[in-house]
Amino acid sequence: MDRRALLGLLSGAAGIALGAAAVAVGSSLLGVVAATCALVAAAMCVAVAGRLHEQHRHAEVMRREILQLEDALLAEREAFESATVLNEPADAVAAGAVRDSETGLLGENYFELALEHRIAAARRQLQPVALLLLTLDAEGTTEQGRHDVIIAFADILRATLRESDTVCRIGAASFAVVLEDTSEAGAVWAAERLRAALVRQRDALVRLAAGVAAYPTHALEADQVLQRARGALESARASGSSRVEVASAD
Repeated sequence: MDRRALLGLLSGAAGIALGAAAVAVGSSLLGVVAATCALVAAAMCVAVAGRLHEQHRHAEVMRREILQLEDALLAEREAFESATVLNEPADAVAAGAVRDSETGLLGENYFELALEHRIAAARRQLQPVALLLLTLDAEGTTEQGRHDVIIAFADILRATLRESDTVCRIGAASFAVVLEDTSEAGAVWAAERLRAALVRQRDALVRLAAGVAAYPTHALEADQVLQRARGALESARASGSSRVEVASAD
């Protein structure tokens, strides 16, 4: 027990006893002593209450610090896990498990993991993430011509987009771009830049269809964002011309 609390308890008990004795014998001196003991007890109670309040405040500060430390440790663990998954080991690259052998871009196996981890990081940091799905249409060209178009477009992707953007080849003429800290408007702007660069460098017969979806505007989970972007891409392709479509907000 706190020493001040014990002193207050003893003073209070003494005050009660002396007060009863003062009444019994009619002594004013005992009454004064009893009142003094009561004052001492009250002072000790105030001191103890203040100490308890200070301890409670300190405990609340410590609780918040512990929660912040837990959040930091969780973020570090997830960052480590993300780096473990998203780093490109030399043997995986050599085996073609991460890189597309034709273009040198990241491959389809990498894409969905990257999207999931980018959205998880954005959720922690309260930032948007945009997904851009792209399909080239080079009908009427030879096989070598289509190969040349794919290689040229891969170069355009590397030259146009930021280093922080994740660019993957996910099909014969299909690509996916995960744009960190980017809204749907930013993704549309990126798609239009890619389309303009393709027109400048290649034959006008090569068309580029693009579908855009964003976290958290269109969906909150990675698979849902991907589904919405696929729907937007299908709408763009159905138009039969170079077009950028954005997923609906509902």
